[in-house]
Parts: sequence; structure tokens; C-alpha cells
Amino acid sequence: MSIVLNEKEWTEQAISSHQLGKKPFETLNRVARYYYQVEKYKRKDICNKLEDFLLQCDADVILVKWSEAIDRIVRWVDKYPLIELDGVCITESEVETIENLQGCQIRRFAFTLLCIAKYWDAVREENNGWVNTQDKDIMKMANVNTSIKRQNQMLHEMKSVGLLRFGKRVDSLNIQVMFIGANSPTSIHITDFRNLGNQYLLHCGGAYFQCGHCGLAIKKKNNAHKYCPDCADQMYFKKSVESVMRNRSENLLSKIVV
Repeated sequence: MSIVLNEKEWTEQAISSHQLGKKPFETLNRVARYYYQVEKYKRKDICNKLEDFLLQCDADVILVKWSEAIDRIVRWVDKYPLIELDGVCITESEVETIENLQGCQIRRFAFTLLCIAKYWDAVREENNGWVNTQDKDIMKMANVNTSIKRQNQMLHEMKSVGLLRFGKRVDSLNIQVMFIGANSPTSIHITDFRNLGNQYLLHCGGAYFQCGHCGLAIKKKNNAHKYCPDCADQMYFKKSVESVMRNRSENLLSKIVV
């Protein structure tokens, strides 16, 4: 499952906006758990609710293709409670440890691994610093675009200085973060797991900023830069509509006055 700090709020937004998202199975999983754990629907009713949700998201959806997945999702609605976190705290000692690493890429990589490990520690008491997120997702969150060879080099470099530990199984992708330090003041409070690498660079004084609309941390191009590309397009469209409506109102008012 992808990382969502507050699944209850996230799901309510998905339901109200009829958004299935890029990972439909995960969305349905959270919606099903929401209906069971929050709305207190019975399993037999949740199946119908999920079908209704699918139709609201896509009127042309073929429900029979989703029947097996829905049945599987509904069977497990009580296994994991909805996650409700206000954020993840990164301590001063953890940031200091990361800053001792040589290279911007590896520091962003280490910071992202730490954030993910602390997220799962907050969700599951028995996690103990382990990360089993797919490599491509970690690198995307870290804002690091590099080769598999370089990625492995960074992992082994962190392992060699005692920051990481690998799973015992040869085919295991699990990584245990070994530099989690709870007994230190908070340095960064993470409330958004998008662009963690950029957030780290922003904290370190880099030329980055948080979008004034969605909060996404992105590279700053100039002092007038206020929004990420997606939000900039939305704001431009919104202002264009407002301008058109304002001109229409003014023209209508001038005709009435005349």
C-alpha cells in the first residue's frame, strides 16, 4: 500500500470527489475499510457500496471485471484499522547522521528511507524500522533519478557505516533503518510523503519552496514562483474564468446604467 498519513480524510475526499486514482485497488481497499470501520456497514452491503462508487468514478466501468477483487477486499476489511497520523517527526540527531553522508543523492535517499521506516513504526508497533516499499517508489519519493547500480552502491555505503541492515533472505527487498533516534528534539515534521527528497533540501536551505496551493515541495525557478506546475495551471484557469465573469458583469452593469 502507498503511504497515506490520514486514510480517513483521504478516503472521504476520494468518495466525495468520485476519484478512483492511479491505484484503483488501493482506493477500493481504503473505501471498503472506511465503510466498515467508520460508517459501520455490513460486509454484504459494502460490496454494493463499492460497486456504486466505481460507477460514480466511471459510468462505463464493467462491474463483473471487479467482482473478484471486491470480494477479496471485503473479506479483509477488519484486518487493518484506518491510519490516522498527523505526521512523522524527524529528530535533530537523525538529520545530523544523514548530513554526515557524502553526496546529495545519498542524503535524500537516506532521509526518505528514514521517513518511510518511521511511518511504518507509527502504524505498526512491531515494525522496528523496517522498510519494504518498492525501490522505484522510494526513489520517486526521494526525488532521485539514477541507475540501479548507483542505487545499490548507496545502499551498501549506508550499510557499511551501520545505517542500514538488509533482510536475511536473498530475495528479500526489506531494509531496516538502524539510525532512528527518538531521544532528540524534533527537527522536521513530515506531513506529506510526496517529494521527500525536495523537502530535505528545503530544510537544508536549498532553492526549494512549498506550493502555495497543494504544499508540494519543488525547485524554485524565480522569486515569483508560487505554485507547482499542476496548481499553476489550475490557478491560471480559475483566474481566467473569474476575469471573464467579471468582464461580463461589468458589461451587463454598464448596459443597465445606460
